[in-house]
Amino acid sequence: MSSSVPIKNVYNMLVYAFEVLNSKEYERLNKEDCDDIYNLLSSLLICGTGSLIKRGLLKNYVSQTEELTAIRGRVDIGTSVSRLSFQNAKAVCNFDEFSTNILFNQVLKMTFIYLSRKPLQRNIKRDVSKLLLHFHEIDNINISAIKWDSFTFNRINAHYDTLLYFCRLVCEDAIANQNIGRKNFRTIEENLLPKLFERFIFEFYKKHLPYPVSAGRQIKWKSDDTDMLPKMKSDTMILSDKTKLIIDTKFYSKTLQSNRFSDNQTVISSHLYQIFAYVKNEKVIGAVNDVKGMLLYPQVDIPVKKSYRIDGNFFYIQTIDLNQEFECIKSELLAIYENAKLCE
Repeated sequence: MSSSVPIKNVYNMLVYAFEVLNSKEYERLNKEDCDDIYNLLSSLLICGTGSLIKRGLLKNYVSQTEELTAIRGRVDIGTSVSRLSFQNAKAVCNFDEFSTNILFNQVLKMTFIYLSRKPLQRNIKRDVSKLLLHFHEIDNINISAIKWDSFTFNRINAHYDTLLYFCRLVCEDAIANQNIGRKNFRTIEENLLPKLFERFIFEFYKKHLPYPVSAGRQIKWKSDDTDMLPKMKSDTMILSDKTKLIIDTKFYSKTLQSNRFSDNQTVISSHLYQIFAYVKNEKVIGAVNDVKGMLLYPQVDIPVKKSYRIDGNFFYIQTIDLNQEFECIKSELLAIYENAKLCE
């Protein structure tokens, strides 16, 4: 599936998904030299981290415990006594030190260590090795213990956000390869492309449509009791004057399912049930008099363009060819939305 998406289109999707890639720190990235997603992610990390090093790696106060000859911070009397530190004119002290040896930088270091051991393109592998020289004072950590969802970003560390997103993809690939002994790197593609496709569709429509476009919006069940019901969150929701379109993106190796008893192909059941639930439970507000649903897939073999009116609502099953020139992709996405909005 992923091999059908050219690297240049993956990069263009990333630019939509991450606004920071339009900044000058990524201008020197030569995406044409990257022959696969793995090398592309490595190059992105190299550019972003190079800029971090120029401005100075992020620092914060880190708790330290050391046996010292001069008092610093708070003396740990119990530990000092057990170690006989006082007899040697020393004391075990607990103190805070303003240091670059923080989790954000540790994650970057471990990501580059993993990359340095992989068969990257020669120039990219060389740049990874150079960057690692700047992390000699940063501790190694166990990447399996990283709690990715616990990271919070603010105006001080916001420049780490996109980089740590890429680090997460690389580290999850490292863990998968370690656990099951895989020698290829499809995990990065399997993790990146579905998430990237979802984010790209949202950011594309947000940029090009004159209507409000939202992502991750929760849809509430029309039920008196929702205690054990799963949460519903839309990938992309577009609100025009008279129409609300809910788009659910799917990145699969097939668009349709086959019936083992016949040659007929049908929409994947669980996908249709999901978008049906979204549409039927979404509230109609203001001047909007129609809620529509769309399943949007990358084209695998043949294009699919189907529409159905089910229980009073329109539903669309649509593919987009990610293997064509990117300008054609943009034109096709705009046409897909206009056709859905105008369909009555």
